[in-house]
Amino acid sequence: MTAETAHHPSGPLVLAFSLAGIAGFIDAHLFLYVTNVFVANMSGNMVRVGIFGGSGDWSIAAGSLAALFAFATGVVVAIAHHDRRLQQNKTVRPDELLVVEALLTLSLPMIVIVCDVEFSNQASPVHYLVIGVGALAMGLQASSLRRVGSIAVATTYGTGTIVRIGEKVALGLRGAERTSVGRRSATVIVLVGVLACYVGGAAAASALGSAPLLLLIPSAILLAFVVYIRSSPGFRAAYAESRTRRAERRTTDY
Repeated sequence: MTAETAHHPSGPLVLAFSLAGIAGFIDAHLFLYVTNVFVANMSGNMVRVGIFGGSGDWSIAAGSLAALFAFATGVVVAIAHHDRRLQQNKTVRPDELLVVEALLTLSLPMIVIVCDVEFSNQASPVHYLVIGVGALAMGLQASSLRRVGSIAVATTYGTGTIVRIGEKVALGLRGAERTSVGRRSATVIVLVGVLACYVGGAAAASALGSAPLLLLIPSAILLAFVVYIRSSPGFRAAYAESRTRRAERRTTDY
């Protein structure tokens, strides 16, 4: 059996910041200009399901339910991909997931343009297609990068990140003893940076407007990172940490 932590790929800070910005951009663009459903922020979708389900507006709540299902599917596919490689005693390859995410993201403006998708708060079949593709891509991304060094990160949502920032700040002010190797200040800086990039991406989507071709920007960034990752020993070494953690866990178990 592989340790669960082995399925948490580690990568550089610049990748975490970029992925968070991409998530914020796509989330905001689709929410503002396609339909009021989040494809990255699943906490928001759960609230929407509760609000509209409670009032009986299931036709509106269904869009958020579709996003939740597609996002979860993306996570399952990504973790299965990691586990298959680990079972074969190979290094995890999150860059392969980023390729799929880039292709899915690339298809979004094509769908919107070809199908002449207009904004609607009540999703139609083509809106569900956009929601499904976007949320599936974000689910893959959520499992493509889980750590920056020893610091756990989440590039597609912020609630848990805010809780962790508050925890580190409170314990630091109290002078509590650290149980981990990393400094609390470094953790706070990384987490705040990830949140800022997510918000910045959303702000950029709002400021740039509704043109579907703007969705080519995150696709181009993702593909550029994939090219760089595959040619950079440093990136590959960072991703290889998952296999190292697995080997250490197996040694401890025996």
